[in-house]
Amino acid sequence: EEEERNKARAELEKREKDLLKAQQEHQSLLEKLSALEKKVIVGGVDLLAKAEEQEKLLEESNMELEERRKRAEQLRRELEEKEQERLDIEEKYTSLQEEAQGKTKKLKKVWTMLMAAKSEMADLQQEHQREIEGLLENIRQLSRELRLQMLIIDNFIPQDYQEMIENYVHWNEDIGEWQLENNMRKQTPVPDKKEKDPFEVDLSHVYLAYTEESLRQSLMKLERPRTSKGKARPKTGRRKRSAKPETVIDSLLQ
Repeated sequence: EEEERNKARAELEKREKDLLKAQQEHQSLLEKLSALEKKVIVGGVDLLAKAEEQEKLLEESNMELEERRKRAEQLRRELEEKEQERLDIEEKYTSLQEEAQGKTKKLKKVWTMLMAAKSEMADLQQEHQREIEGLLENIRQLSRELRLQMLIIDNFIPQDYQEMIENYVHWNEDIGEWQLENNMRKQTPVPDKKEKDPFEVDLSHVYLAYTEESLRQSLMKLERPRTSKGKARPKTGRRKRSAKPETVIDSLLQ
């Protein structure tokens, strides 16, 4: 388009030069015609014929000059149209460029939001994973503590007493603890302290709280209640263990 505008501008300048040249020729012809008229007045038939010829040439020159003027006007209009087209294209390009910049800015904003959402999701996943690992560790710890407590119960509380506790224990919702009912123990005559109950369990080695070392010592000192001569030892429903208690405790405390 720039090349076409330059070409039209050059052609317009050429037309203007031609028009100026034609005007100069026309002026020259007028001067010649005026001189011829003076000569005709002076006399001579040949000069009049020549003047008519010159007048004809002048008319032709005027027609050509008018034609060139029209052509120059047409070229000027074409040049203005090309210039207007150029301005329209520049305006359209500016609008498209502004639109592209706006979309690029919006795209950057959306991309930033996406990256922030991905980062937040990754943080939440890591936090969730840590919470899951913490819960699993708590479950494993509680399982170890439960097995340890069950081991202590099985080794230090006879099965009959365990069943009695299970029968008379109830959950207190108000305080959130297990409680024993008042009638869990039957009224029995107080035995003579001099007579030793053959079924009495020696709990002198039992501690209120057990450490790892005290638990091993208690298990080593643990003895089954002895029976009187001629009487069978009371049996419990516990199954026979294949592993030593201290070995099981070591595995639970690890």
